[in-house]
Amino acid sequence: MRILRALKALLREHEVHICNDPRQAMQMARDFDVDVVVCDQRMPQMQGIDVLREIKNTHPRSLRILLTGYADLKAVLGSVNEGEVFRYVNKPWENAEIKALVAEAGRIAREAPLITNEPISEREAEEARGQVGVLVLEEDTTTQARLREILAPHYQVRFANTIDRALMLLEQHETGVLISETETNKQGDLTQLLKALKMHHPYISTVVITERANAQIAMELINEGQVYRMLLKPVRMGSARLSVDSAISRYWKLKRNPRAVKRYTLGNAPSFVEQSIPVSEQLLTRIRNLPTRIVELMKFNG
Repeated sequence: MRILRALKALLREHEVHICNDPRQAMQMARDFDVDVVVCDQRMPQMQGIDVLREIKNTHPRSLRILLTGYADLKAVLGSVNEGEVFRYVNKPWENAEIKALVAEAGRIAREAPLITNEPISEREAEEARGQVGVLVLEEDTTTQARLREILAPHYQVRFANTIDRALMLLEQHETGVLISETETNKQGDLTQLLKALKMHHPYISTVVITERANAQIAMELINEGQVYRMLLKPVRMGSARLSVDSAISRYWKLKRNPRAVKRYTLGNAPSFVEQSIPVSEQLLTRIRNLPTRIVELMKFNG
C-alpha cells in the first residue's frame, strides 16, 4: 500500500483510483474508463505483466505503464509481446519523470483513436501485401534464409546487411515492418538507429529478432524505440509469422486512421536519443527525410 499511497499523492492533479488486487484492477479499468494504468510487476496472485495483458484485452484504450525494481528478461519480453506496454519505469522512480509520463500517456489516450487488435479483412490483407513491404536488416545468412522461407510466400520481403542498404530500400519502397537484430558484427550496435527511425517514422513497426537477449536493452527499446515485438533466435515460424501479420495489420489500419499514430510516437523522448546515435549525420538526415507514406502524418505531428 505504501507505493499506492505515494503514487496517489504524486498524481493528485489527476483522478486516481488505487487497488492492490489484480482482478479488481481489471474491473476498475473498465468501470472507470481509465486513460492510464500504472502497475507494479510484483503483484499478489499474478505478475504485473499478466495484469496489463488482461487490461489490454478488456480495456485497450488505456496506455499501460509497468513499474519494476529489477530487470527480468522474461517479464520484459512479455511486456512487449503480450502487454504492449507503453513505458517501463524502474523503481525507485523520479517523481518529475513519472508525473510527466502519466500526463503524456493520458493525453495520448484521450486524443489518439484506438487501433484495435482485430485482424483486417482478407481483402484488405491482400491489398496490404501488394503495397507494403517487410525489410529485414540482418547480416546472418542463416537467419536471412529462415525469414525468407517463412515470409516470402506471403509478403514483399527485402533484405539488407548494412544500414546504408536498409535506408536505400526504405527510400525506394513503402515499408510497414522492419525486422532487425540489435547488433551485428560489421555494423555494431543498431539500437540507436532503431530509436531514431521510430522517432521520425513511428508508423513503421520494429520487430527485433536477436540472440543477444538483454533485459536492459529490451527496456530501452520499449521506452526509446517503441519496439513492437522482440523475438529470440533461432527464428520460429509461428511467432515470426504472427508478429509480422499483426504489424502489417496495424500499419494498414494507421494508413486508414493516421491520427492514431500518436499512440506509437516517442512523445517527449529525451533529446539524447538522437544526439547519441553513433552513425553519421548523413545517415541521420536520410532517416529524417525518408518518404512519409501515412497521409496527414506530418500535419498531425506538427
